[in-house]
Amino acid sequence: MKKIHNLKTIGALLIGVLFIVSCEKSDLATESSQFEVKKGSVEEQDEGFKSTTGNDGKVLKDFKETVKPLLKVHFDDNVPMKEAMVRFDAAVRDYISKQSNQLNKDFSTEWYYRVWVKTGTQAYNQTDGPVGTYIRFTTSAGGYTPAFNWMDDAGDSLDGGYDGYLFRGAIPGAAIEWVEVDYGRLYLKGTNGWFVKEFICQLWESDQTIPATGFSQFWSYPNVWLDNDTADTWDNYYSGNIGTGRINF
Repeated sequence: MKKIHNLKTIGALLIGVLFIVSCEKSDLATESSQFEVKKGSVEEQDEGFKSTTGNDGKVLKDFKETVKPLLKVHFDDNVPMKEAMVRFDAAVRDYISKQSNQLNKDFSTEWYYRVWVKTGTQAYNQTDGPVGTYIRFTTSAGGYTPAFNWMDDAGDSLDGGYDGYLFRGAIPGAAIEWVEVDYGRLYLKGTNGWFVKEFICQLWESDQTIPATGFSQFWSYPNVWLDNDTADTWDNYYSGNIGTGRINF
């Protein structure tokens, strides 16, 4: 009787062990299946909405005036900022040398300014959406925001390099004694998100068509996503009123 009882006990234990092993295998299979589905969905999902500015989804009225860059140069991500500035400086000097100067005037009727952006290098950081900027200045004739600056191909770079732009500002009918850059807004239209690491504006005395002294700039590190959930709306990044310095004519 003891042997029969022992056999029954051993049999029950074996059944219990087999049941536990079966459950563990089932759990593992379920976890594996869930992981595979989850992994597949991540690989197949679209870019998705990513804005972190808090300014997305704005409907902008028709621009009264827009301009394209006078000069645009892209630098690969292996080109340091200092070297990019030196190269861009040479390109700007060549462009300015071909413009009419104002050597016989006491004050300037225009000013030239540089804008820089740097795109991130992670997945989806680049964009092919419409991109542009408004830059705000304070001048001897008052505050002024030039036309909306389209930034051709900004953000298209897959390597995360710098894009340098040259734009022109002027107040119709005004002679300008000095200019200061105050702040800028960077804009993106549509649902193809853009991750911006740096956003810079600079006024160099050597870029002007009249003898000038001084220097003015703002230099910001957004590290933000610009994006929208509809194709016809705009997102923007505001640098803050961080401009310093002054150009005197």
